[in-house]
Amino acid sequence: MTKTEIEQYLYKHIPITKALGVKAVAFSQGEVKFEAPLSKNINHRSTAFGGSISSLLITTCWSYLRLLLDEIQPIPRIVIGRSETKYLKPVFSDFTAKLMMPAQQDVALFMETFQRFGKARIELSATIEQEGDLAAKFQGNFVAIKQKS
Repeated sequence: MTKTEIEQYLYKHIPITKALGVKAVAFSQGEVKFEAPLSKNINHRSTAFGGSISSLLITTCWSYLRLLLDEIQPIPRIVIGRSETKYLKPVFSDFTAKLMMPAQQDVALFMETFQRFGKARIELSATIEQEGDLAAKFQGNFVAIKQKS
């Protein structure tokens, strides 16, 4: 799946991503980054709205799992089971969420568990930096569930 394909998929299946102006910056099994413009996510303080920040961070992690499970048909259901976003500094400009790549052994265990049981969970993290400083940090637990044909 390419950057363009994931954007189109998100816009169709998770419409809020289009409204937020989400764009894929990097999208591979080695790097996942999504950006959003401040102009579509601004709050009453002229900074990025917390809900938009959280949505971009969740989308970044969710999209990584969508990429990992791309070859499985029908496409597994991917849901978030738990999420926590820490807002550390205001975001005053366009912002980019970056996936903190999980350990290879965690990914391998996730994929093996999914193949074996049709359901697996994994902890994923992403961050947003502003002018070199950490502005927001996300950690979430995601679950993939096999769909019946």
